[in-house]
Amino acid sequence: MQAANPLWGAPRIHGELRKLGIEIAQTTVAKYLTRYRHPGPSSQTWRTFLANHVSQLASIDFFTVPTVTFRVLFVVVVLRTTADTSST
Repeated sequence: MQAANPLWGAPRIHGELRKLGIEIAQTTVAKYLTRYRHPGPSSQTWRTFLANHVSQLASIDFFTVPTVTFRVLFVVVVLRTTADTSST
């Protein structure tokens, strides 16, 4: 049933089997299903993503600082990386 309908999950197949009169637990159906993998290249890792986009990254933080005179200062910090494009 899964080969004919690769996008169906365990709940759907379990429901179809119950309609056919086959009493089986949904966990049993899930146990014997093979995982559907999309054909094509696998996704990139976080390390690769960061290496590819390091020139476009920015870190932003917002916080408050209480002073000695009980005033509140609002602080915004923006850090941007610059990629070293020179090859050594």
